[in-house]
Amino acid sequence: MNAPNRETIGQYEIVEQIGVGGMATVYKGYHERLDRYVAIKVMHQSFLADDSFRARFSREAKIVARLEHSNIVPVYDYDEVNGQPYLIMKHIDGRTLKDVMREKMLTLDEIRALIPQIADSLTYAHSMGVLHRDVKPSNILIDERNQPYLTDFGLARITQQGESSMSADMMLGTPHYISPEQAQGLPDIDARADVYSLGIILYELVTGQVPFTGDTAFAIVHKHIYAAPPPASELNPEVPSAVEAVLTQALSKTPAERYDTPNTMMQAFEVAVNTSGLKALDDERASVAQ
Repeated sequence: MNAPNRETIGQYEIVEQIGVGGMATVYKGYHERLDRYVAIKVMHQSFLADDSFRARFSREAKIVARLEHSNIVPVYDYDEVNGQPYLIMKHIDGRTLKDVMREKMLTLDEIRALIPQIADSLTYAHSMGVLHRDVKPSNILIDERNQPYLTDFGLARITQQGESSMSADMMLGTPHYISPEQAQGLPDIDARADVYSLGIILYELVTGQVPFTGDTAFAIVHKHIYAAPPPASELNPEVPSAVEAVLTQALSKTPAERYDTPNTMMQAFEVAVNTSGLKALDDERASVAQ
């Protein structure tokens, strides 16, 4: 949907486009009577003829609307206009973690403050039977008070029902952060896929680089499935062995060998930081890693 000046969607005036994803475009909207800004997620026109995508979009509204956590972007409403579905969500005035990382690497204290909150939101979602399936820095918003929010449960599925969101030949996730089981298109994905993806983010924050890179998405995905991640201390020599062990376990190829919840992973990380005496990380570690 194009959104020229003063176009409206339902009761909301479109202010600006703020994001585009593989499935939908997100606009900033304004509700005059409530004097409230919102985020409006509108499904792409190209998917409207596909009933399976329409069903996923509708399901996303129902799934996320029942998630109530201080670090998950809440959904306010779901509707359609001219047959085009859209979600109304809380507008977070801030930046994505990806944008922040482009400017500077987080300090160790910032990592210890932000990532456990995201881990807790994921652990909560898992307890409600919901997987995220696309955990990555661009899906983590940080507001002006430095509170992080997990957004875009567009790839979520209800684990308790064991539903398959898409056919196995359509891989879900993002190459740099995708779990090996998602990369292989396996049907029985559980919460430990999100543990892996959050583990990749933690690895990147600690070392300054994601463990797997390549010239093509296929090359990166192939490494997730078959290659061992470089030991964190190879990319960042100041990483203690205890912290490296946590990252290695989080990125195990075998789900059963990973941490069972994101909270458990972050608790282990905190213990490793404390016992190893790690106090800070080099601000230039991204350059060192490369």
